[in-house]
Amino acid sequence: MGREVETVIEPAGLEVTPRKIEIAISPDTPRYWFDGHPFKTHYFNALSSTFPVGERFFVRSVRHYLDDIDSDSLKQKVNNFVSQEGRHSIEHDAHIELLLAQGYPGIRRFERVDKVALDFLNRHFPRFALAATISLEHFTAILANELLEYPERWISPMHEDMRLLWQWHSIEETEHKAVAFDVYQEVCGSYSLRVLAMVVETIGLLLDVLIRVGYLLWKDGLFWQPRIWWQGIRFVWGKHGALRSILKDYFRFYRRDFHPWKANNYHLVKEFLEAHHADFK
Repeated sequence: MGREVETVIEPAGLEVTPRKIEIAISPDTPRYWFDGHPFKTHYFNALSSTFPVGERFFVRSVRHYLDDIDSDSLKQKVNNFVSQEGRHSIEHDAHIELLLAQGYPGIRRFERVDKVALDFLNRHFPRFALAATISLEHFTAILANELLEYPERWISPMHEDMRLLWQWHSIEETEHKAVAFDVYQEVCGSYSLRVLAMVVETIGLLLDVLIRVGYLLWKDGLFWQPRIWWQGIRFVWGKHGALRSILKDYFRFYRRDFHPWKANNYHLVKEFLEAHHADFK
C-alpha cells in the first residue's frame, strides 16, 4: 500500500461525470482556427494530436491497479475516469482526422511512435507508468484551468467549431484531476518516483509538441520563417504565454504535500455547466 498522506477534502458536490457532446469539427473548419495564426493553431493541434494515445495510456495505467484499491468510492471514480478519457480519445481522434484531411499524414507516425513507447511502459514498468500518468494529468489539469479561468485569452480566439471541444475536455479534466493521483497514493505513494516521472515526462512532452509543431509548420511551408517562430515564442513564453502562465501551478507538483484539490477550482466547472448545460448529453 502507498504511504499515508494528508487528507484533502474534495470540493462539495464533486462528481466525475462522463458526458457526450456533438462536436462541430468538419471539412469546413479553417486550417488556422486559433486567432487565424499558424503557430498558435499548430500549438493546439500538436497538443490535441497527443491526446488519443496518451489518454489510452492513462486508462491502462490506472486500470492496472484497480484490484489494489480498497475504497469503493475511488473505484467508482476510476470507472468514470476511464469513461471520460475514452470519450476524449474519440473526439480528439476526430480532430486528428481533420489534420489528416488537411494534408498532415505524419501525425499518424508520431502516434505510432508514442504508442510503442507507452505500451512498453505499461507492460514492463507499471508503477512508473502510473507515476507518468499523474504527471501528465497534472499538465492537462493546469492547462484546463487556464482555459476555463481565462476564456478571453484561450477560447474566444478559437473558431466556433473548436470551442466546445476544448471547453468540454477542460471541465472533465478538472473533475477527474485527482483520480489517478489518489490511486497512485494508495498503491505506491513514492515521492521520488513521482518527481522522476514528472521530470522525464516534462522533457518528453515538450519535445513531442515542439517536433509536431515543427512538422505542421514544415508542411505549410512556414518552418523557415523566423517571424512565425518569434511570434510562437511570444505566444508560449511571453506575458500570459501558454506555458509561462502555468509555471506556478506546474511547480506545485514537486511539493511533498501536493494534492490536485489543494488548488480548488471546481467553481469553474460549475459555472461553465450552468451556462452551457444544453450542450451536453
